Amino acid sequence: MKGQSGLRCGREPKSQKSVIGTVAAVVKGESVYIRGMAVVPEARGSGTGSRLLQQAEEWARNQGYARLFLSTTPFLDSAIRLYERFGFRTKADGLHDLSGTPLLTMDKNLVG
Repeated sequence: MKGQSGLRCGREPKSQKSVIGTVAAVVKGESVYIRGMAVVPEARGSGTGSRLLQQAEEWARNQGYARLFLSTTPFLDSAIRLYERFGFRTKADGLHDLSGTPLLTMDKNLVG
């Protein structure tokens, strides 16, 4: 599974087979970049985001990578709190701009 990984995770009734969340990760050198994560609005607060992050981290560890990182917009407060609970920290270089959208980078060391 080197390269890109799409992971699905979530609890749903057996009679309903719908995707309630997704995460995508891309290998960047010696690190794994979580390039996107989303949970459908009606499933937010259910722990789906936590399970998706756990899956991404487990995959990265199992592949032997030492670091995870991601970019997020500074106004996604609940997402930032989730990332911080999982040990992600905002990088010291602060905000940067992507075509007019402010982004901050957060990372997590998987070693030690």
